[in-house]
Amino acid sequence: MIAAQDRKIALWNIGVAYTAFLIGTLCGLLQVFIRNDALQLPAWLDYYQILTAHGVLLALIFTTFFIFGFFITGMSKSLGTFGPKVRLFSWIGFWVTLLGTVMATVMIVSGEASVLYTFYAPLKGSGWFYVGLALVIVGTWISSFALVGHYVVWRRNHKGELSPLFAFMTITTIILWIIACLGVVATVLFQYIPWAFGWTDTINVELSRSLFWYFGHPLVYFWLLPAYMAWYVIVPKILGVKVFSDSLARLSFVLFILFSIPVGFHHQLTEPGISNFWKFLQVVLTFMVIIPSLMTAFSMFANFEISGRKKGGTGLFGWFTKLPWKDVRFTSIFIAMAFFIPGGAAESSMQVSN
Repeated sequence: MIAAQDRKIALWNIGVAYTAFLIGTLCGLLQVFIRNDALQLPAWLDYYQILTAHGVLLALIFTTFFIFGFFITGMSKSLGTFGPKVRLFSWIGFWVTLLGTVMATVMIVSGEASVLYTFYAPLKGSGWFYVGLALVIVGTWISSFALVGHYVVWRRNHKGELSPLFAFMTITTIILWIIACLGVVATVLFQYIPWAFGWTDTINVELSRSLFWYFGHPLVYFWLLPAYMAWYVIVPKILGVKVFSDSLARLSFVLFILFSIPVGFHHQLTEPGISNFWKFLQVVLTFMVIIPSLMTAFSMFANFEISGRKKGGTGLFGWFTKLPWKDVRFTSIFIAMAFFIPGGAAESSMQVSN
């Protein structure tokens, strides 16, 4: 069971996440009406304000708050109740992230930051928009270090024991997140904030884009890895089997750190300031991410077959019919897996072709 205090932190994160989801989704719906001339916006609101809010709230805010709510829940359950310091810093991280979210959203809605969620230069928003984004990242780092601290305490009290799989995967994902954020922190603090407040006259556009995509591409895997965590940890419990290979699961997450961090340049293949050598290397590394994904697919279908055969499935594919299709917990996750395969392949192809 999860302690009530820890559950409260998780629920606040998830509550903010779904608030951002509802507002961001509404903004997406409004875009459809506007582009079809079915809706006239008031004078103080325009299409690009709505488009920016849609992207920021869904791509950055919803995902981040939801993922940290997921992490807090799993870490409390797998490693035990948070200590007072971990709980304190989890709350501090939450409130700092929320403050940054409110600041950025106010700037967007007021028309001071219609720069889209990628906020590429030479588009310029209010300096307070970038301060808000910086606070969002700082808040997630505080929450991240609180979870890492909880893990360190557990390791200190359980020397020689293998950490729970969920905890290992959480720490791995946090490491990926912190490394990825270095790029966007650098460009926001040292380029966008001085430029937006008028402290400097110019900004290096190409460098700002490169630093953004240093963050922007691993961000995709920050979204993805919690889904993989659910596949590895939840699916075997539903099926009544053990994880096919604990070592394979841990290795796949380590490989995501190695393969996903340095590949942001493939979003800049048409930019002339980056050499062809680096562009080619980025394309190769981009496709290397398929290795941990295939490892995950192999592990998942091995679990499926083991479970199906334990329940009497025979023949080459008889085990498939024995899976718990009437259990929505399993079916929903399986459908997500099924849609992820062509979706992931299409996304990789589009990124490289673009």
